[in-house]
Amino acid sequence: MKEPITSLQNPLVKKIIKLQQKSAERARSGLFVAEGRREVSLALSQGVEPEHLLFCEGIFENDDAYPVALKEDGKHPMVPVSRLVYNKLAYRKDAEGVMLVGKQRLPGLSQLHLPETPLILVLEGLEKPGNLGAVLRTADAAGVDALILAGSKVDVYNPNTIRASMGCVFTVPVVACSSDEAIGWISDPGNWEKGKEPHVFSAALQTKVNHFEVDMTGPSILAFGAEDKGLSAAWRDIACQTIRIPMSGTIDSLNVSASVAILTFEAIRQRYRASDR
Repeated sequence: MKEPITSLQNPLVKKIIKLQQKSAERARSGLFVAEGRREVSLALSQGVEPEHLLFCEGIFENDDAYPVALKEDGKHPMVPVSRLVYNKLAYRKDAEGVMLVGKQRLPGLSQLHLPETPLILVLEGLEKPGNLGAVLRTADAAGVDALILAGSKVDVYNPNTIRASMGCVFTVPVVACSSDEAIGWISDPGNWEKGKEPHVFSAALQTKVNHFEVDMTGPSILAFGAEDKGLSAAWRDIACQTIRIPMSGTIDSLNVSASVAILTFEAIRQRYRASDR
């Protein structure tokens, strides 16, 4: 076993801090940082290529549900660090004792592998990492086939996104592109089997059609806009139906992650019910 890194001036320590703090550095290097057993275990199980796997022997304890093999096997470059160094790098001090520096993976639209009746989420103009993380947890739980970030300003590999997603950023296929690219891909019949073109449902307040009144058992795309602006006209124009979540209180909108969860699990409910017939 190598001697642990004990100095806060170590070049790798400085590199990791820079990756955590600067989106430009993550974009330039194509790397990201994830901490915690669940997050690291999910990243490795989904084929993320690790550049470094850091651990603090005095803190780390394995978890059968989310195992991380701390063995020098040539695939996972092991880097032991002292408690001082780990707590300097970690968001949660003295927690879990394992951290990964890995290579980002963001497929293009043409690289998505979709089933015959996919369920796809679109988030237009999303800005907050916490919201993206919450949506990713919903997408994973529901078995959503892809998440498209259209014109989004949020960094998929922001440490706050990874934390909020509880590692689901590694389990859900995520594509980041412009709205024009996404709409062009959806609208191109060459991308879909004849008769299996997806229906786009746009979430908006400007309709009387409730979300449980439409059929989402076929190939479906659920499109959501930023809370302050909603969906752009371009997305509303390609939607086959604009739907709303009926609300009985005094406010007229929900956090986008809550809206996504409600509509997504309505689609899942309909699909379960249809499969039982």
